[in-house]
Amino acid sequence: MSLRTRLAISVGLLVATAIAVTGWVLHRATEQELVDEVDAFLIERAERLAPFDLIANRGRGFGAREGRGGQGLGVGRFSEDDAIAQIVTVDGTVISLTETQLPVLSADLEIAAGRRGATLREAVVDGVEYRLITQPLRPGQAAVMVGRDLSEVNAAVTDVAQRALLLGAIGTALAALAAWVMASRLSAPVNKLTMAAEHVAATQDLTASIEVRGDAEVGRLAASFNTMLGALQMSRKQQQRLVMDASHELRTPLTSLRTNVDLLRRAKSMSGADRDEVMDDVSRELDELSALVAELVELSTSSRRPDEPVGPLDLGLIAANVAQRAERRFGRTLNVTTTGPIELYGHGSLVERALWNLVDNAVKFSEAGTEIDLGVDGGRVQVRDRGPGISQADRELVFDRFYRAVETRSEPGSGLGLSIVADIVATHNGTTFVDEPHDGLGVIVGFEINGIAGPEWPLAAGDP
Repeated sequence: MSLRTRLAISVGLLVATAIAVTGWVLHRATEQELVDEVDAFLIERAERLAPFDLIANRGRGFGAREGRGGQGLGVGRFSEDDAIAQIVTVDGTVISLTETQLPVLSADLEIAAGRRGATLREAVVDGVEYRLITQPLRPGQAAVMVGRDLSEVNAAVTDVAQRALLLGAIGTALAALAAWVMASRLSAPVNKLTMAAEHVAATQDLTASIEVRGDAEVGRLAASFNTMLGALQMSRKQQQRLVMDASHELRTPLTSLRTNVDLLRRAKSMSGADRDEVMDDVSRELDELSALVAELVELSTSSRRPDEPVGPLDLGLIAANVAQRAERRFGRTLNVTTTGPIELYGHGSLVERALWNLVDNAVKFSEAGTEIDLGVDGGRVQVRDRGPGISQADRELVFDRFYRAVETRSEPGSGLGLSIVADIVATHNGTTFVDEPHDGLGVIVGFEINGIAGPEWPLAAGDP
């Protein structure tokens, strides 16, 4: 069932319920008002009999209409065609003032005997519904009963019910139709979103987008959809670029390995020294290939949040740990300076990985015995070496994937280390930089991060 149909049915049912309740209340109110008018009429007609001593005149043939033995008593006014009137004595004798006689119940005799007060009730006489009143006439001796036909009242009530039912049906139909039209207009943007999503799913075309109108819920949904498509398109382009760059970088070590393997297969009388040289070359190529694959895996996951939860970052402690690892692995001493501590939140393992890549590059491209400085100032981290430096033309490109300056292409490496740094820094809302030292010796490479925080992560100290 479509959204329009569900909305139309829901609105129709809601309106039908409201009309039904209103109609029932109107029906009951109309019926009660008309019955109250009949009751007022019955009370007034019964009270008009009270002044007459009808029991004392019983022997004068009372019971006939005016002019047929009831002359002088004025009872003709009580036996008009719009009502039925009769007298009932305590012993059950009925003196009819009209041709039709009302049914007498034990309650009526109790009223005649003076043991109960006047009562109003309904009764059926000759198949016709009557409203009647029984009121004491002479307490302990008789009571007067007056009844009125309810046919007009029932007809009026039925007419009100039929009109309410007709108007309710028309109102429900109009409300359902209005809901259908409104739902059609409201669901049009949603239908466009659905068609766009189906188009993307069927064609894998991420360039499709929908027009955004307004900033209400549907407009925000359309904008979010377009943003999602843009992000997916960018992700696909990055993935394609990564695959192309990786295939290009893998081609060189694989070609070298294949050449060396073919050489070993054809060379039957190769000397031991030459064989060792070829095997060393194969070993170096395998090491570079393994390092390249590891860097590719690291690059593909560096911007993703690991299972490690977000927590406070102590950049000074991270720098000290990285310097200690570098001293153990490379035998180089790093000068670590830390100033201006600041509380940040993020993934400690990723930040340590980024800083390690910077230190690894500094060690790789600087001569043994030269100094390497590692400085931390608030959220800014920088590593300085005393190597050949980076040319001005290369500084804007060193953080690109697989980029290697011309001067360093003979050195081992994949060109992915600084790309991983850039991805990790971007994850922590930061930027990377390359600066030239004041004395012109070496280069300064580093990053500045602001940390990450969100609904699912702790907020930095002082944040609302």
